[in-house]
Amino acid sequence: MSDLSVVGEAIRYYKLNANGGYAAWANVPCTDDYKMHVPSMRFNTVGPAENEEIIFGWLAEIEAKQELVNIIEFGSYVTGYSHISDKDGGILDGVEVFKIDDSVKVEEIWAL
Repeated sequence: MSDLSVVGEAIRYYKLNANGGYAAWANVPCTDDYKMHVPSMRFNTVGPAENEEIIFGWLAEIEAKQELVNIIEFGSYVTGYSHISDKDGGILDGVEVFKIDDSVKVEEIWAL
């Protein structure tokens, strides 16, 4: 894993401790109206309340377990690669792209 900025390290820490759910994610600096997109589930959230309810509600429902494989930072983007398993034994190789704004906060996320 490459050297990361402060926000990149916060994302890495969350991904390594994702079993902490939204409480762990809440430590990552984000804008008040950050957006998250999960095209495969047709999720598009805006802000922490929607993200907690929709995204983290779904992750809890499927009992997701995340294993961070790699994380890199390139300019204003942090990209994480993870294996995500669910309660039924399904495994997904996931890629998340985090867009960082000029104030060094996450402003948009794409989970692919």
